[in-house]
Amino acid sequence: MTDDLKQQFERLVADPPPPTAMPSESVFARVRTARRRRTAGALTLAAAAVVAVAVAAGNLADVNSSPPITNTPSAPVTIVTGPPTSTPSATPPASTGATSTTTGTTTGTTTGTTTGTTTGTPRSTERPTGTTTTGGTKNTPPPVRPIAVDVVLKPTVTGRTVSVKVTLSGTVIVPTENGRNLPADTSFLNLSGGTNYYWGDGAQGGSDGGSPGCGGTTRKTGHETYSIETHTYAQPGTYTLRYEVRYCNAKNSAFTTTKTVKVTVK
Repeated sequence: MTDDLKQQFERLVADPPPPTAMPSESVFARVRTARRRRTAGALTLAAAAVVAVAVAAGNLADVNSSPPITNTPSAPVTIVTGPPTSTPSATPPASTGATSTTTGTTTGTTTGTTTGTTTGTPRSTERPTGTTTTGGTKNTPPPVRPIAVDVVLKPTVTGRTVSVKVTLSGTVIVPTENGRNLPADTSFLNLSGGTNYYWGDGAQGGSDGGSPGCGGTTRKTGHETYSIETHTYAQPGTYTLRYEVRYCNAKNSAFTTTKTVKVTVK
């Protein structure tokens, strides 16, 4: 409060001077004087308020009533925020049971699009008994080959002399010796129990299978081509060459395969 306002206020509350006229007249005079003083004091207070508002407005930096600029870089900035427009809920959103897949490209900030819903029953990982899977393709094991041997005879005639190539192929039971299978590297011909061949003119030949016998259970599939000994006919003509070979089967016994071919000599 300024000194002038203080003096005005003191005059308003000061004791009145002693009466100089009749009581009633002096009372009216005091009332008139007090009214004039109050009016003058009110005007003075209003003027002082206007001056104070003007001074405060002069200290503002702009029309937005921001604080004065002090050129202090570290001066705090007051930010006024309003109350939240909605009440946060502590209950998580209900799940719909759908599974989505998110894909996108990362470029400093991860962005992407969520698409797709996974439904259905997962594929069973069980595999059928007796099959194998390679690269997603089911491979059925080859069927069990029957115990059998095929014989192919290819004779070559030079004058009256004949040479023959024999090809053996098939599946047999490996012979045993002293209760053990013959070695795995045994040739297909040597798995046989022996051969016989008849030239058709009374001559014959063959090979002996040795001591191994039938009694095993191991199967082996193979083939072999070899040449039998040559034969010279005494007279020209057409002869029947018969070839026989013996192998073991699954019944602990041997079976014989026979093949014949016509031979003509001049």
